[in-house]
Amino acid sequence: MKKFFFILCFIFFCLGLTACANIETNEREETNQEELPSSNSIQESREIDMSNPSTMIDLNITIGDQVFSAKLYDNQTTQALIKKLPLDINMSDVNSNEKFYSFQEKLPTNSERPGEIVAGDIMLYGDNGLVLFYETFSSTYSYTRLGYIEEASRFAEAVGDGDINVALDLAENIE
Repeated sequence: MKKFFFILCFIFFCLGLTACANIETNEREETNQEELPSSNSIQESREIDMSNPSTMIDLNITIGDQVFSAKLYDNQTTQALIKKLPLDINMSDVNSNEKFYSFQEKLPTNSERPGEIVAGDIMLYGDNGLVLFYETFSSTYSYTRLGYIEEASRFAEAVGDGDINVALDLAENIE
């Protein structure tokens, strides 16, 4: 009788382990699919924006004597940012892939997990962190998309290591 009880307990134990392993695997797969968009989604988004330029707002980013053209999405976050322009800010280098500035005031957000950050992306971290990315990498953090710098490779060369002074203004105000 003890043998039978031991075998029965062993079978239930094995079944329990198998069920836990399957649940954990399914949860990991669902989380990965939920958090990371398809690899082409950022590029597709930019292509859609370029096909309808009237929905984009032209921004100039000046570092030293170099001016970089950027496109901002027309949303409530960028509208709040535009109200702050022109800006002359000191941006800190973070993780050797981004320049960061923290506003005193909160901006409206519509955050998402982009999965892949593309060099040239302009995003809001949290509700007050302006980020200009100069490297492409994967990320699990959430951001609100603001726009992108058109010549990302030239921008990456210009920003270099360390903190930088950046001037931001609408392109129409500079011409």
